[in-house]
Amino acid sequence: MSNRRFDRPPSWVGYVGDMRIVTEYLLTKPWQSSWGVAKTVNAILRANGTVAFANNPLSGALILIAMFVGNPNVGFACLVAGIIGIIFSKVLKQPEVLISDGVTLFNGILVGCIAVAAFPAISGHVIDGVFWSYLCMAVIVSAYVDKGLNALMAPSSLPAFSIPFNLSAAFMLLTMRSAAGLEGRMVSADAFFPEETIVNETLVHNGTARISWPRVMEGTLLAAGQIYGVGTVDSSILIYLAFLLYSPLLTIFLYIGSIIGTIIGALVCTAPYTEVYAGLWGYNAMLTSGAISYFLVPTPGVIVAAVVGSTITAVIQAATLHIFSATTTPVLSYPFNVATVLICAISTAQDSPFTWVKYRSFPEWHLYKHYKNRREEMALGDRHPENGIPLNKKDSFVYVPENAVNGDKS
Repeated sequence: MSNRRFDRPPSWVGYVGDMRIVTEYLLTKPWQSSWGVAKTVNAILRANGTVAFANNPLSGALILIAMFVGNPNVGFACLVAGIIGIIFSKVLKQPEVLISDGVTLFNGILVGCIAVAAFPAISGHVIDGVFWSYLCMAVIVSAYVDKGLNALMAPSSLPAFSIPFNLSAAFMLLTMRSAAGLEGRMVSADAFFPEETIVNETLVHNGTARISWPRVMEGTLLAAGQIYGVGTVDSSILIYLAFLLYSPLLTIFLYIGSIIGTIIGALVCTAPYTEVYAGLWGYNAMLTSGAISYFLVPTPGVIVAAVVGSTITAVIQAATLHIFSATTTPVLSYPFNVATVLICAISTAQDSPFTWVKYRSFPEWHLYKHYKNRREEMALGDRHPENGIPLNKKDSFVYVPENAVNGDKS
């Protein structure tokens, strides 16, 4: 019996989901050729989607358009950070398959997008040459932090997720505030939505501020845009379409997480609920649910885990929000990272109820292969293949090109 880990899937699979056929083809082309531009575009677009686990260049293109629609500076920062990320990925000798998939770039892209979207209001700097200098340095730092953290976490098989982004972005913001001579103070969404805050404060003063559940549901939509720092309706719709293009199943999980996080935010916050309506309570739980459906085979048990993980994420955000505000640092995606690492770590335990997807493509394919392999195992009576490797519940047998076997990281 052949090793099923490398059984090639039907040819049509390469054109859907993560469009693996594009990466396989570009991996055969050198950077120092006319294909270098195509490889750069592919890596940056995939990195845009990889932020929310939608590793697809077409999805990444829609997300980039959404950035320019919501805030052109965010789109420009994405491109700058992506190019810097590729350069320093090569400097740090990252595996080619990880560069091509945008895995080594997405933390830097997040630094660029969120810094441009959120930091001018709280850093004491406007977007000028000095600001871009800080941003470029933070992107470079994120490349080194990413390499180091993933090396430290390699024995556990868990990736560093967006921890490098959180560290680098916080370093950038606090350094800029120190340079501007600003002291720590409480920061809320008021700094980002001043006009809406005036209206809401008027309602509170008049005693008429009640939570608007239609606006809460609007917040579940805007959460998608907040992942990239462009929390507008049109940008968020484009981003949801990008997720849907990659994987309808992932999109369902993402929206479930957004609903849970936003509703919990509405329950624990007080008027004027600005952050809830803006989607700032939904994006962390949204990412947690999406990560769980991507890194673990999305079985019924994983659906429950996604709901629990999203709830944990929102609770962590509620518990730590004032701590971050006291240092004038946005919560960023710390709650997502804590909850996701805890849930995904369960899959590394002996006799885990979850199946870790070691070689990833897209959730629908993971699920199909999981149940297909289970049927084959039952037919074999759970016997070890004579000329293959032992069946291991911890690994999901999903096809990966041979040149990518030693480059798995996320």
